Amino acid sequence: MDEKQYGAFARNALTLDQLRHGRNISYVPGSFVVEKVIVLSEDGFAALAGDLSAEYVFLEENRDLMSADPGGRFNCVLARTETGKEGILFALQGSELYTAYAKDVHAIRVDPATPVEQIPQSSLPRIQTSAVFYHKPRGVEDITGIDYVRNIAERKAAFVIETVVVLSDEKFADFMRSGLLQDKLFLFDNLDKMWFDPAERVWHCLLVKGETSRDGILVEAEGYSYARYAAYVRDCARLRLREVPVQYEYPARPPREKMPRRRSRGGER
Repeated sequence: MDEKQYGAFARNALTLDQLRHGRNISYVPGSFVVEKVIVLSEDGFAALAGDLSAEYVFLEENRDLMSADPGGRFNCVLARTETGKEGILFALQGSELYTAYAKDVHAIRVDPATPVEQIPQSSLPRIQTSAVFYHKPRGVEDITGIDYVRNIAERKAAFVIETVVVLSDEKFADFMRSGLLQDKLFLFDNLDKMWFDPAERVWHCLLVKGETSRDGILVEAEGYSYARYAAYVRDCARLRLREVPVQYEYPARPPREKMPRRRSRGGER
């Protein structure tokens, strides 16, 4: 069994510079294992170094690989560049982010079988946690800023998705185009999942999307069965949907794993 390797992890550090110099942060020791390597562009790593956050999409997508036990073991994602020496170790414990400075990534033991992912973008996408909701929009034009005639925007606020409703692509296109003010059974069936919390200024809502659509619509029906308040989402991959229940509306169906084709006995017929 390989000898353990140890690091000094900081909780919720803001920048790589803080990790380098220990400014205004306290460290906890722990052994660590690298579960995945993320290779960033130079610009992407610089952006990450200046703003350490648990809200990056690449961290959310790899949440299952990470864990943090302060004083014990950290299962980490290592972010680095292709050619640079520096790196950052990331571990998550619920909403708490733990990071450690890797002065020389070549000195870290990484199992040869550890997966490596390349992210070549200069900027790193973040989880979307807030949106601008619109009151009684007629269609998608009213919530994407295409139609400036109606001044119906609410203030930007945080949201929590309580359920994902998946429509067929055709029905989702109809819903976006002209169905926001129409009564929908799937909204009526989920009235208890939609409300606005004025104390926290948080919208509790549904995400309505198509089977293959990249975009979607956040809906808070406010006790009605139509989209009384709605917000447009351009990329559902940037939403935090882990463990959120999904409801498929016929003819939309959940994806099924492909089963191996059985060979018929006695040859083809």
